[in-house]
Amino acid sequence: MSSLRETVFMNLEADGAGRVPVVTRLTYRADDPFAVGLCFELQEDIAVVWTIERDLLAQGLRRAVGDGDVQVAPQAVEGRRETRIELAGCGLDGAWGRAVFSAWEPALRHFLDKTYEVVPAGQEQIDMDAFLTEVLTAG
Repeated sequence: MSSLRETVFMNLEADGAGRVPVVTRLTYRADDPFAVGLCFELQEDIAVVWTIERDLLAQGLRRAVGDGDVQVAPQAVEGRRETRIELAGCGLDGAWGRAVFSAWEPALRHFLDKTYEVVPAGQEQIDMDAFLTEVLTAG
């Protein structure tokens, strides 16, 4: 199985605190070719993991995409090319909220380019038997 893992800094758009840098681990696995994992290390012992569709991230480098829980769009901040990733969901307290992260566009593009080297667009395949086994035995 081929996999990729890269650590980047993203900025969390924090109310009242401006932009807070967050260590973010990007992961990609050839056996789950449609997904990119983002692990936001918010504190030493607190991490939040999101799985986002690879093509959605790639499209979001060029134009605003997404509807609902995940929205991705290009933006410029002080002349710097960034990708804005807005996530909505339920927190540990049961309340719904939103978090907005900004990634340096060239770093995100570089990672995504490497994922397409591992599994080119249009050649994604899923082992349906393994997927069904995982789903049916979870819980």
